[in-house]
Amino acid sequence: MSAQPLRIERKEPQTIQAKGKTTRDKIEKTFTEEIVLAICAPIGSLKDKVISTLEDKIKLYNYDIQIISLSQFIIDHFKKKHEPIKGKTEAFSKLKHKIEGGNSLREEFKNRSLLAELAIKEINLDRNQAFTREGELPLATEIASRRKCYIIDSLKNKEELLLFRSIYKDLFYSFSVFSPKNERFNKLQSIGLSIDEIKELMLIDDYEDNKFGQDVRNTFVEADFFIRVSDKNVDQLSAKIERYLHIIFESNVVTPYHDEYAMYVAKSAAGNSACLSRQVGASIMSKDGIILSKGWNDVPKFQGNLYSEQDGVKDKRCFHDGFCSNDKMKDDLTSKIIDLIKEDSTFKEMWGANFDKTIGELNQLIRNSRVKDLIEFSRSVHAEMHAIITGSQVCGEKIRGSKLFTTTYPCHNCARHIIVSGITEVYYIEPYAKSLGIDLHSDAITEDEIEPNKVRLLLYDGVAPRRYLEFFSKSRDRKDQKGIKINHDLTKIGPKFKMTLQALSTLEQQAIHSLNESGFINEQQEAK
Repeated sequence: MSAQPLRIERKEPQTIQAKGKTTRDKIEKTFTEEIVLAICAPIGSLKDKVISTLEDKIKLYNYDIQIISLSQFIIDHFKKKHEPIKGKTEAFSKLKHKIEGGNSLREEFKNRSLLAELAIKEINLDRNQAFTREGELPLATEIASRRKCYIIDSLKNKEELLLFRSIYKDLFYSFSVFSPKNERFNKLQSIGLSIDEIKELMLIDDYEDNKFGQDVRNTFVEADFFIRVSDKNVDQLSAKIERYLHIIFESNVVTPYHDEYAMYVAKSAAGNSACLSRQVGASIMSKDGIILSKGWNDVPKFQGNLYSEQDGVKDKRCFHDGFCSNDKMKDDLTSKIIDLIKEDSTFKEMWGANFDKTIGELNQLIRNSRVKDLIEFSRSVHAEMHAIITGSQVCGEKIRGSKLFTTTYPCHNCARHIIVSGITEVYYIEPYAKSLGIDLHSDAITEDEIEPNKVRLLLYDGVAPRRYLEFFSKSRDRKDQKGIKINHDLTKIGPKFKMTLQALSTLEQQAIHSLNESGFINEQQEAK
């Protein structure tokens, strides 16, 4: 049975209130208790352990669970047969074939969210089949709420995530799972991969310079929940998942951890930045969980602090001038290098008639070299530096031994300031490929969670700051009329956020329509 639009039952218009039911009552009656959870994880992470724990905990809510594997769609639809790659292990050849299959399908149908659309089609079909009678599609009014949870395993590019979020809105929750790099290496080695093969696969998985390739790096940072799980803390995973589900269902009173509040402050601070490149925020939290300072990236002004909107155009920030000062300086540097080459007669003699063409190619090579990664020409104070300076001015000695929370991995300039300030832990969300912090300061900085006597740079673990207020704002009564705390029955309580089934089905049909438009569905039917 293929996914088809529901039959729509036509009824006479009703009054705003009928039979004691308001319009809002009628709409809420159409709400579904379905939820969609998606996993995003770098290759080698303990993703399967997180999924199995989610299954165990969601069952306590009396939910039926269906796992939808996006990679299975590649296996089902990629026509090219797997062939061993010369000089590579069998494990590498199989993984590379699957990656190639996903890229090929997305490129063939010019659709980066193709696998996500297939998953949405499967969800829509599953719901229709649950209410189909005698082979006939159900009316929209015949479909009722179900306690059904779909777990998507797993997202590999941002377009997939954005599509799920566009269709399922507040019914959709993304979990980004991260395991330490050394553990991921060990896990991949255990299935027969060589060290060089692991490095290659990690680079491909993280980000492919390919419009239709994988991009876990930029998908990972958009999560609703971040889970840092390792062999050393896997015993804490069950409690962590349980807490996240209490937030999704509002089935118990859950308040933020200190780390979650600190990252929310950092994210909020980022909104102050006028930088044309990226908005970064940071906060510093004391040993006892008190916010000491916050900062963001922007241009410093006379007598201290940074320029703001009240200062007007006199501050000469990049958005007033209309260009990024850092990019302009890098372009000027490249031009000066090219000018020096042009003036050298040796090169003119060497290249002869091809001189102008070679100069053009060289110009492009220099612009695409590490020159483009230079960060030294920016007028902005970085968010971490801003937080450290203001924190030191106001709180002094309390900075020593504190934690720094930043929306983006610290650059190498900030790394040395972090070290000298006495900060002992740094938590971040977004990676920053230009940073040479570990390369330059491996004696004082580490990404190992337990390595002593070094500043630890760790991926953030907790509720995403983007949904902080939604998740921690009360929407249900916490006590009864007598002031007694309400204890909810997990098997009956619905998710905190819901959505009408009629709207859901209509939005799903848009994804199915895209599959038809691309020719994917017709081609698959012909193949059968």
